[in-house]
Amino acid sequence: MTRPRVRALLSASCPVLLLSLPAQAQRPVEVLEIGRRDSAELPRGKEADGILGDFVLRNEHVEALVGGNLPRRKANMGTNWGSETPGCLYDLAVRGSDNDQLTCFAPGALHGPVSSVSAGSAGGAGAAGEIAVTRSAARGGGREETHRYTLGAGARHLEIRSTYRNLAGQTWEVDPAPEVKGLRDLRTFAGVHFADAMNPIDRQGYAWAPGSGGSWDAASLGPGESRTFVSILAPGRSPAQAFGIVAARRGSVGTLVARLHSAGAPVVSARMLIGLDDGTPLPAYPDDDGRIEAQLPPGTYRYQVRDAGREAVRGTLEVREGARTELDVPLGPQARVHFEVADSTPGGRRRCPCKVQFIGIDPTPNPVLGVDINARGCRNQVHSESGSFSVAIPPGEYRVVITRGIEYSHVSREISLPPGGQVQVSADLCRLVDTSGWVSTDFHNHSTPSGDNYCGTDDRVINLAAEQIEFAPTTEHNRLYDWAPNIRRLGLAEEISTVVGIELTGPGAHLNAFPFQMVPWAQDNGAPAWQEDPRINAIILRDMQGGGADRYVQINHPNVGEFFRDRDADGRADGGFVGLEDLLDAAEVWSDQILNPLPWLTFRNAEGEEDARPNRTFAWLQLLNQGRKVYCVAVSDAHSVFGNGVGGWRTYVPSSTDTPLEIDYREIVRNAKAGRMLITNGPYLEVELDDGTLPGGSTVAAGTVQLDVRVQCTDWIDVDRVQVLVNGAPLPELDFRRESHPDRFADGVVKFEGTLPVTLAEDAHLIVVAWGEGHDLTIGYGESWQSGMHPCAYTNPIFVDVDGRGFEANGDTLGHPLVVGGGWPGRAGGR
Repeated sequence: MTRPRVRALLSASCPVLLLSLPAQAQRPVEVLEIGRRDSAELPRGKEADGILGDFVLRNEHVEALVGGNLPRRKANMGTNWGSETPGCLYDLAVRGSDNDQLTCFAPGALHGPVSSVSAGSAGGAGAAGEIAVTRSAARGGGREETHRYTLGAGARHLEIRSTYRNLAGQTWEVDPAPEVKGLRDLRTFAGVHFADAMNPIDRQGYAWAPGSGGSWDAASLGPGESRTFVSILAPGRSPAQAFGIVAARRGSVGTLVARLHSAGAPVVSARMLIGLDDGTPLPAYPDDDGRIEAQLPPGTYRYQVRDAGREAVRGTLEVREGARTELDVPLGPQARVHFEVADSTPGGRRRCPCKVQFIGIDPTPNPVLGVDINARGCRNQVHSESGSFSVAIPPGEYRVVITRGIEYSHVSREISLPPGGQVQVSADLCRLVDTSGWVSTDFHNHSTPSGDNYCGTDDRVINLAAEQIEFAPTTEHNRLYDWAPNIRRLGLAEEISTVVGIELTGPGAHLNAFPFQMVPWAQDNGAPAWQEDPRINAIILRDMQGGGADRYVQINHPNVGEFFRDRDADGRADGGFVGLEDLLDAAEVWSDQILNPLPWLTFRNAEGEEDARPNRTFAWLQLLNQGRKVYCVAVSDAHSVFGNGVGGWRTYVPSSTDTPLEIDYREIVRNAKAGRMLITNGPYLEVELDDGTLPGGSTVAAGTVQLDVRVQCTDWIDVDRVQVLVNGAPLPELDFRRESHPDRFADGVVKFEGTLPVTLAEDAHLIVVAWGEGHDLTIGYGESWQSGMHPCAYTNPIFVDVDGRGFEANGDTLGHPLVVGGGWPGRAGGR
């Protein structure tokens, strides 16, 4: 074969290298340095992280991306917490699949600054493209390393050749094993490592191994010595396909070809689990024709073919060296439940987003419909963006519970699903709770661009819609991002409004802020770097891109004692980060412990020992009593769909429109800044003074003030207590319970309504709490931890100045010393 001819095409932004191949090759190997005109050439997929200045390496089968030698370069926040990672492989997928699922492949756990990343070609027996990453001896303290990513013509794998050269005076212990991030179910067979995508329905697998005859055993390099290690890495449309590509480079293999079908039609939703001879399961997924093709070492294998709602098929197969084993797998009919769910609120019936739980009726167990990050099937739940969908589940007896957040009615039905049967469920959900003039918001949740989770952005958006969150700024970790394109593509523009935002994150305080403008194809889309002092972060977030009155900044899940009183968390008050509250619009000091009069919450840790964490809501009340005004905001901080999903906590904010498509974020920001926010995990609580003052506001009134209070709940939530806190204290005369004040409570949507007189002898802030002591949230949240919470809602404080001389906080510490940082006073320990 002739050597490739290198042809450089220069654009205004960057060079593009094309390696011309002989006539029989389908496509050339390409090496591209990405400039502004080439951003469309970047690989796509859920974990794709390419920016300008990165390098793309591709042929007709594989496309890969290596991070350029750029400032602060890393794929995302979670790639390497301690340092940047230029020169690592960030994206890898089957060419044309737009299905990158890899976060980072770092040869030799490469991290930290490098000297160069460059494109080139590699000749020899065949044509190949190459990206070379070098850390010079000068930059590496006498330790030189080079990593060459090579892709050959027609190859379905990358070869990574790592050379380490010791030019220092001491021995260098080299560990060449790669570090791989962003994959699940990592396993090894016959020397080949393989793994699945975090969400198996994404159907992308990876496999990697040392080069034939080599290893990743650690080596000691004396002065002047060098050593080269080779790695092979392949993507596939399943772990089995990727495994076979790598296995074929290391030894003999045969080819398995299986066809999955039912009643003559291909089955594309199933998976085949191939039992390797050490018991390791190797997943294989069919293509659009129901066809599975994978290479395996010679041997006899047990297999299972599983598909939700169908009886599993089991058998054995034999693979012979160099031979083709063909397998025909007929599957039985699939049991499915079909849903049509509509919003029947007066004014027009239409299909609507919703959440469905399948609860097995003994002896039928709860089904497992998918992993926790998959909206359309997580544990025993399904979230739908449209209300028209079907679910394949095992036959049996189920109770089906359909909800749409905390304003809508629920539907509960029992169904019997026979093997291979079909059941139709039609349900109408009605908006029972009247929240006119207020919209439900969640100012803090995440999807996979954040880097510390792998929930797909579509999954997050569907989760928001199913729980009826109407305004949710995009708040990914350390990255400016915009969910609006996903919202539009899913047909949810009339359900959810968003703006570009961020959570600025590091080992100390985290802060959320919005709105911003993205800087496309820049590191983190133009986000700033985190600083240790939260005040600096707050100033940066408030002022960047011109800032302005419509910029909102909050501090997330704060350790109140540390950030506001004890900045070094040594247990001794030092003032904290003085002035921090003046730079914030709100703080995530919400919890269901607002009526708990203790500063510490005890629990049993994983080792069975008694441990504690601060009651941040109690600390917030202490903070208010010291005259440090901080408004409370409640969020989900969601990273998955099941369990840590959206909906358990939210904040209502006034809005002149109840239509998400028409929400003006500037109005939301103005009201949030003014503290006009209701904190809730279920009840809808309305509170205002008789002069019209809302939560967050201030008024002048002597003697007795009148609080108008109204509590509404949907048909799966209830409350039995309303308590007014005066300067953080739950006064007995302002404690209203269903058992002691039955005339004030009702059983309909409106659970409590009335005017509560509050007599004040001094300036005071007033907070109203609605509580469900004898109730939980099981109907709405089922198997998730949120089910165990008591229904709880409360307001931000209303400040009452009784003498007209300006509000003065009373300084009360609520019976305990002011909370500081450090360990729990009841046992030794750090932060």
